[in-house]
Amino acid sequence: MAMQGFVVPIATRVVQPAPGLPLQVPRLSVAPRGSRHSATVPLLAAGVIGLVQANSSRRRAVRGPSRGRLHALPATVPPAAASSVIVMPDADAVASNLCKQVAKACKDAVAERGAFALAIPGCSILKMLAGGTAELEGIEWDKGVMAYVNHKCVSNDDAAATHKKAMDLFLSGWPGLKVITMGGSGEGEAEAQRYEAELKALPETTLPRTDGMPVFDICLIGVGDDGHFGSLYPGRQEIADESGRWVLPVDMKSPPSITLSPKAMMAAKTVLVASAGVSEKYPMGKSEAMKTAIEGMEGPQAFPAQVLRSTATWLLDEAAASKLSPEYRS
Repeated sequence: MAMQGFVVPIATRVVQPAPGLPLQVPRLSVAPRGSRHSATVPLLAAGVIGLVQANSSRRRAVRGPSRGRLHALPATVPPAAASSVIVMPDADAVASNLCKQVAKACKDAVAERGAFALAIPGCSILKMLAGGTAELEGIEWDKGVMAYVNHKCVSNDDAAATHKKAMDLFLSGWPGLKVITMGGSGEGEAEAQRYEAELKALPETTLPRTDGMPVFDICLIGVGDDGHFGSLYPGRQEIADESGRWVLPVDMKSPPSITLSPKAMMAAKTVLVASAGVSEKYPMGKSEAMKTAIEGMEGPQAFPAQVLRSTATWLLDEAAASKLSPEYRS
């Protein structure tokens, strides 16, 4: 598009790369005020993006070597709408509601196009799904496909594998469901490429696309204390990815992991964040994390889950919601 009628002032302070690192040139998406159209302009970087200012708005730095285009994340995002937060009495009620939403999304998709696509994380949401036998009854599992939001680069029968945990908890009771599993190597980049290729090989009747991204009928998400979701961690470049990839490698721990990109998760028809339950470690659940995710001002580079505010429904029990402002709990 012709960039006429507006000016994009950009000032950068570039942090010099470590010796041997090549100069990377990601691009920044910009748009005139009030316009739905955007364009991109080069943004100087050097393996690490320094302080960036665009249209007089301060942008946060993105750390880590880039594998593709990055965008400058906003310093803050508006709080989530109160209407997007659902507070249930306890963890059992949250699990029941989550399973009902999964069932509705899957059944509606089958009625509409004859197939459904579901994305799930690990941890506590696996246990929620395991307890939802009654709520999930009637789903035609053989007409669906399931992908993992993130997964460690381990064999599928490894004790640390989300797939093994899901198999042990509930997948044996979902007959005929196609599950996209890991290749079994410890190579993050190779596993990410393989996983994305398997997703892209699915017909669009099973996994629709929009703007180059997959459209899961429902994507379930859990949020960590530090704001990470999937394997998108604070201060790392993956949360700012604009490469167009569906699946990213995350070489942060050993073994590495893969994760759906933020855009791939947020393109789902329904994005459902769930948090419930208390423990000795979390006597008030993840109330601090939920408050920061839903209404904190730290910004998505410091607390990645804040990028979900524009698309997600937040399903919490009273413990997880206990520190939210009154408008979210009324």
